[in-house]
Amino acid sequence: MSCDAGLDVERLACDALQFRRRVVELAADEELRIDPSLWRDAIVFLDTGEIEVECVAGERRRFSKGAVLCLVPPVHVVRNCGRDRARLIAISRRALTG
Repeated sequence: MSCDAGLDVERLACDALQFRRRVVELAADEELRIDPSLWRDAIVFLDTGEIEVECVAGERRRFSKGAVLCLVPPVHVVRNCGRDRARLIAISRRALTG
């Protein structure tokens, strides 16, 4: 893949023993309260749409398709601020067993 090629997020964690992929879709104006334990150690790709991330103290920042995020404290709400569905793909390490 060259620097000009897009990142294939769909393939990134597909069938990987070491990683797990979680997809979250938010309808227009829908918000998601962040449970830090569910997002710990995850890299989050905004695959489609536009979101607003709100921190505990009230600061807000918007992100659009292609953004790469970590949804850890002080982040507490992710809101779809666009008209279209927003799709987040989270990649995290699987717990080691054995």
